[in-house]
Order: sequence, then C-alpha cells, then structure tokens
Amino acid sequence: MNIQTKKLFKQALFLSIGIGLVWWSFSRTNLTFDAFWNGAKSMNYGFFAISAVFAMASHYSRALRWKLLIESTGHRPKTKNVFASVLFMYASNVAIPRSGEVARCGTLYKYEGIPVPQLLGTVFIERAFDLLTLLFFTGLLLILQFDLFSNLYFKSSLPDLVTSVINNRVMIIVLSLLSLICLILLYKLRKKIFSLSPMKKVEKLLRELKASFIQVFKMKTKGLFFLHTLVIWIGYVGMFYICFFAYEPTSNLSLAAGLTAFIAGSFGMVAPTTGGAGAWQIMVIMALTALNVQEESATIWANVAFVVMTITVVIAGLISFAVLPYMNKTEKFS
Repeated sequence: MNIQTKKLFKQALFLSIGIGLVWWSFSRTNLTFDAFWNGAKSMNYGFFAISAVFAMASHYSRALRWKLLIESTGHRPKTKNVFASVLFMYASNVAIPRSGEVARCGTLYKYEGIPVPQLLGTVFIERAFDLLTLLFFTGLLLILQFDLFSNLYFKSSLPDLVTSVINNRVMIIVLSLLSLICLILLYKLRKKIFSLSPMKKVEKLLRELKASFIQVFKMKTKGLFFLHTLVIWIGYVGMFYICFFAYEPTSNLSLAAGLTAFIAGSFGMVAPTTGGAGAWQIMVIMALTALNVQEESATIWANVAFVVMTITVVIAGLISFAVLPYMNKTEKFS
C-alpha cells in the first residue's frame, strides 16, 4: 500500500467514524427528519452570524499570538499572511483530520520563506498552552458546576461500586498488594522501560515541552502572549455560547452551562474524525441533557450548530487561501 493509498484510507476511515457517530447520536432518540428540519428552521440564524464575529476575533488573536512566537525566532512575518494561514488551518482540518498545523506552516513558508521546522516548533508551544488553558477551564467548570457533577455522580452506579469496594477488605488487600508489586517492578525495570522507543518519545516530548515553557517566559512580549491566550479562549466560549440564543430550548441556559457544553465539545474534538464530526455532537448532547435539555432538542441544536460553525470556518479558510496569492504578488517565495 503506497503513501497516497494510506492517506485516502485514513481519510475514508475518519469520515466513516464521524458519519457513524452522527448516525448513532440520532438513533438514540425518537427524532424524525421532519422534527429535526422544523427545529432547524425555527432557529434565529442571526445569532450564528454574531457567533462568527466572535470566531473571527478569536482566530485573529490566535494569529497575533502565533506571530509573537515566530518573531521570537528572529523572523518578521506579515500579519495578513499569518492570519490567512490560521484560517486555512481550520479549513484543512475539516478536509483532512490533524492536517491543519502542517498546512498553516506550509502556507506561511510559501509566502514568508520561514523554515517549516521552526514554524512547527512554535505551533508545539501554542498547542501546549492551549492544552493547559483547556485544563484550566475544565477545573473552573468543576468549581462552577460542582452541584451538576455531584448529582451526576450520585445518580450513577459509581457510589455503590465505591461502597462495595470499601466494604470488601479482601479486595482492598489484593488491590494494595498488586499496586505495591507494580511499583516495585516499575522501579526495578525503570532503566529498561525508559530505554524503550515509546518512552524515549515521551521523554523527548517532555524535554520539548519544558523548553517551550522556558522560551515563552523568556519572551519580551510574554504579557501579550498570555493576553492573547485569554482572548482566544474567551472568544471560543463566546462563539459557542451565543449560539444557544438561536434556539428556544437552549436560550435560557446560563454562561456556566455554556462553558460545560463547550468543554465537553472540546474534548470531543480530540476524536479522530473529520473536523471532530460526530464526537463533538455526542459530547455536547451529553452535556446538554445533563443540563436538563431534552435529548431531541439537544440533538437538533448540536448538529445544526456544528454544521453552521464548520461551514463558517471552511468558507473563511478557503477565501483566505484564495486571496493569499493576490496579497503577495511580488513577495511569493518558491
């Protein structure tokens, strides 16, 4: 199997997973096509237009933050090219999962001549801080929505399971002994474990992560970097939350509820599907139903919102990619 065939197979696989997850999200409800269509038609799409403004502001701030990192390497790219590359990244991710980072670096190399390896290094730093920000918002969510998670916990089978384990002394002793044996084995075999190829990659990743943090804190513009990070994620949450007002069943949800569903959707985007399709909807639907939104209404909102927001970033990305040659007629590299 050649490289091109492998790529096509992966794309088909990711697309199939996404379609399967979307189908599964609908199959769990009694939602008919007519009910879905009527729900979609009832929405006020003006709020989605406002959401697009939040999205573009967030993407522009991401471009400015990325530009700060690039400038720390000694290069001075034009803001218009950085912004267009960021927009194209999102469109590329929709077409081919996980391709956006390479696509934006390749685009910027073409019009600015900055080596791709250096650009990928700055992207790694960006994503490291995005992960930390997501974890921060997740922690904030647990504090703001503690009652919600507490109720979900006590409604599940987990309390009974925990109680049965605690009351079972034999199981506690066995688990304790197994844990102790594992720790001893890990200590004894630590050199062999860390010599394995996967562990070497993890070790390298941790070194790069450490170097990335050091580089950011050495930046003269680190204050701006952190400010843009904050603006990016506020924009993301705003982009998401404003869409609630487009649909009557979700229009009365609080900002805390919006943060809950947004975080759930963010973790859904990690799934290996085209643009996060399917996984994003399922995670958002689960969050909305936990917030007492009927599952049928949650399914309608999640799927319509996903389609509209995806179309928005695709159009913006394709327009940016199309106008880049005209913006750089006399400055094009390669």
